[in-house]
Amino acid sequence: MAADISPLEQEVLARIYIGQNIRKEGILQSDIPAKKETQTLLSMNLIEENNWYLRQFLTTDVGSRVAKKLILERIMQTQGQLQKKISHIPKRVLGFFIARHVSKRLTFLMEKPSWSLEWEDLVLASGRIWILFDTFLKALESLGLSVRAYNYVSTRGGELRNLCYVISAEIQQSLTDRYIPFDFAPDEESTLRVFPVLMQASVILAGEDVDYVRQEFYNLLRDRSVTEKQLAAIIGETKEVGITGEYRGLFSKDKPFDIIDQKRFEMYLYENIIEPAIDVLFEQRSTLRGYVLQEEMPSLSEMKSKLGILDSQELGNFYNLVVDLEKKLREFIKWKLGRNWMKRIQSDIPVVVTNWEERRRRDENWGIDPERDIMSYADFGDYLRIIKNYGRVFSDSEDELNDAITHLKIWYNQGRNPIMHGRTVDQQRYFTAKSAVDFLLAWINRRRREGPTESKCSSQSGCLRS
Repeated sequence: MAADISPLEQEVLARIYIGQNIRKEGILQSDIPAKKETQTLLSMNLIEENNWYLRQFLTTDVGSRVAKKLILERIMQTQGQLQKKISHIPKRVLGFFIARHVSKRLTFLMEKPSWSLEWEDLVLASGRIWILFDTFLKALESLGLSVRAYNYVSTRGGELRNLCYVISAEIQQSLTDRYIPFDFAPDEESTLRVFPVLMQASVILAGEDVDYVRQEFYNLLRDRSVTEKQLAAIIGETKEVGITGEYRGLFSKDKPFDIIDQKRFEMYLYENIIEPAIDVLFEQRSTLRGYVLQEEMPSLSEMKSKLGILDSQELGNFYNLVVDLEKKLREFIKWKLGRNWMKRIQSDIPVVVTNWEERRRRDENWGIDPERDIMSYADFGDYLRIIKNYGRVFSDSEDELNDAITHLKIWYNQGRNPIMHGRTVDQQRYFTAKSAVDFLLAWINRRRREGPTESKCSSQSGCLRS
């Protein structure tokens, strides 16, 4: 099939195949200005058009097979050229690119990352590192192994956002196979993990509820695989220079520690963790210093047991927290879908209403007075299906909608599910669920202020997420 199209058409096909990884909807047609070649590819069923706010191109199944073969040939043909173009990049710097970025994604912003809580982003944002990363990506582009494409968003009819370098899965695999993805040894990475923990801890410590602060602090250590010994060691140093108070730990009556000067705290962490890490990549420093306190401290499992389970009164509060959110969620769904919410759901996702009716019949068969509000028979899967199906009704931001769905899952898994099934509930579950409920209530209240969206959508297709 590749032999049936001209070299220019092959180039355009390969560009679309690579560039479509910018988003699932495809690469913007405005990023592929070769109209004559694209018309030929369309007529041969090698690419297809997608209209989702803006117009995109995608390769068809046949086109993907042809393009994949072209890309694999190009990878083999350009190996020597690529090696020559990036030979000046230090091995550990290149290993950092491969291990922390190329192996994890297919798109890369052309602009240097701004301030971040993640150490990988801050190392990349260093001037010395970023220049080499830009050189690396430009080398890929010059050899046809990367494509520049605009990301775009669905709000207000679509808008261009973020020009990116894009690669394909075959190119990603080739780079991870060919170049050693090594940058930091395990003990060095253990030190680097301390950075985001302490940066996020500074936000948690601003809370007024000490029990909540300690629980969230524990969750942070557990999720990031950082020990109290590591934190106590570095906080001991920041205390000596007047940046923080002493490290008290999770089981003190007060917060684990206090930050006296936030700006100096951030700068201290950057200068003592991030900058040395950059020096290690350039082999200007042999290794990254570790932070470990010598005295014994309780393990995470011991911490968890000491945090305790809820008593009967606390369980009652937990139940009210979970149920109250569910009631507010039902009202929110009805409010956003408008006065004809039932007809809309029955028309667009009838299986949901069928399930509700079946559950109501079961109550009647058991002699139980059925619920007046049929949405009282909704389960967690129904809520998710409705919110996803009418995505743009509930939020004009895809990121916000995804965050809401994530917190709904946390509310269900850590709150609704265990409390409704009589499972053991400890403070960890309580505060995790409470955090999710707080987020969801803020989201609901914010979106309720917009009013119902029924009037904004004249047709089903105008309201549904593509």
